[in-house]
Amino acid sequence: MNFFIRQTARNVVRHGKKSILLILIGVVTILILDAYAGNMDSTEKQLADLPKALEVTARISTLNGSQREGMTIREDRMMRVMESEYVKDPVFTVRLKFGFGAFTVEEYKENLNYYGMGMNAPEGVSGMKREEITWLEGVDESILETAQKVCILDESLMVEKGVHLGDDIMLTIFYYRYAPEGSEIFIEPLLTDTYKIVGSMQIGDYQGNWVPPEVILPLDYMREAYHSQGIEFYADSGSFVVKDPFQLNALKAQMYDEAKFLSVITRAKPRTDGNALTIMDESFIRSAETLMKNLALLKGMLPFLAAIVIFIGYLCSYLSLQSRQEEYALMRSLGTGRGRSFFLLFGEMAFVEAAACFLGSLAAAVFLHTAASVLALSGVMFLMAFLAGAAMAIGELHKLSVMEMLTKKD
Repeated sequence: MNFFIRQTARNVVRHGKKSILLILIGVVTILILDAYAGNMDSTEKQLADLPKALEVTARISTLNGSQREGMTIREDRMMRVMESEYVKDPVFTVRLKFGFGAFTVEEYKENLNYYGMGMNAPEGVSGMKREEITWLEGVDESILETAQKVCILDESLMVEKGVHLGDDIMLTIFYYRYAPEGSEIFIEPLLTDTYKIVGSMQIGDYQGNWVPPEVILPLDYMREAYHSQGIEFYADSGSFVVKDPFQLNALKAQMYDEAKFLSVITRAKPRTDGNALTIMDESFIRSAETLMKNLALLKGMLPFLAAIVIFIGYLCSYLSLQSRQEEYALMRSLGTGRGRSFFLLFGEMAFVEAAACFLGSLAAAVFLHTAASVLALSGVMFLMAFLAGAAMAIGELHKLSVMEMLTKKD
């Protein structure tokens, strides 16, 4: 082994000009491969990060798409969405009307003066930011996902009623019942109960089409309240984010085939049924298709690049060895076997191209800011392909007659 190393080093130094030329060719080749591998890595990362950059959302509406609030979304559809493995951050709401204290149905005109909502996330109030809610110590927005008897009140309403965070208040709740067709809405009594104030809100930029809510209760509590009174529960708005947009087909199959949502039909008659689902996926699909086409093109070029590097390795090694036929013949005539002579020449090429790979990778890291994983990938590809070509060139040299090379005159 020591003999091989010493002999390889001597040959590299002795043929210094050729070695430098081979290193320069190798550096240029490795830089091209680094740029190619970096482009492919960048495209793969863009594709992987696309769901974060282009979030795909979905919204439930009436069949003609004219309403996204004030609908009747069946509970089974709502639960199908909330329990789906393809959905994240589902937001559902139900509209309510409130009065403070207990009163009879006949007394509702004097007492039923406040608008509210049941919801499972602050995003249920269009335009409200999470930081616009001040929570009781030890409480956060996750409480809206429970069925606890708690509420959030508008800050000005709390001042008006003289209540504070942590206080208990009695509320009488009425719910909205929508006529299946037309715009008729009925307000029906639901229940009276006591709730703990766990948050105060101050909505700065309300963007909904309804009256801004002054009271908010957890959605699951409202569902249980409906059930306890023998009333069929309907949500009045719903939306969600697609967890993995690359599984859009599975999501659509589940939503349209299993949950029985429909696509929007603009010519449909006005109804309050929230039975249409619109998935805003056009931008994501368009961007994903472009990136996948680019990635497929780059991967398709890989065999051609490998073939080109093999050819470069073969050509450079072949031209370099042509002027060393006599040296090779003398080595063979002195008793050096085919295998030993092959590995001497191959080791020389490997040493030179390893140096080229190191210098090229260093230049790519400094000037192209290429990632270490990309440098490793292109470096391995370069060495394997270039040395495969070099091995072919050395094999061609072995086919020549030793006596013919010794007696050959220029």
